[in-house]
Amino acid sequence: MACIVGRRLRLPARYERIVGVDASALASLPFFSGLSDGARAAVAAYADRIEVAAGTQLTGEGKEGHLFFVIESGRAAVLQDDRELRELGDGDFFGEIALLETSERTASVVARTPMELVVVSRLAFERLVESDTAAARECEAALRERWASPIS
Repeated sequence: MACIVGRRLRLPARYERIVGVDASALASLPFFSGLSDGARAAVAAYADRIEVAAGTQLTGEGKEGHLFFVIESGRAAVLQDDRELRELGDGDFFGEIALLETSERTASVVARTPMELVVVSRLAFERLVESDTAAARECEAALRERWASPIS
């Protein structure tokens, strides 16, 4: 579980924190690129850049979700009931369903390669989606797509 310590996140030991994130770095990621400068600055205060090794489980199906993830580099497998649903890569994001809809993770996500990700706390993510229409639209589109995707 992650929790906020001051303005930074306390991350699980399996995540190696690289550095905090500034608003200009967020602008290079598709999820954040449509946000206002003010919204990016607000999120950056509660975001971290992490690095994980291949094989690291980032989320666990059925477990409570506390973080939203945006992939800067690397690839990950999305698994549900031990079946692969899709592969995620640079610019993709995950974790929004547990933060906005269910509180529990609907799938496991496992790093296929070494990865660099931006992680945002639940509170900061919820505030962002409530206050920024671009973020809300991006999440709504992802939720519709992911809930509609059949398990193959």
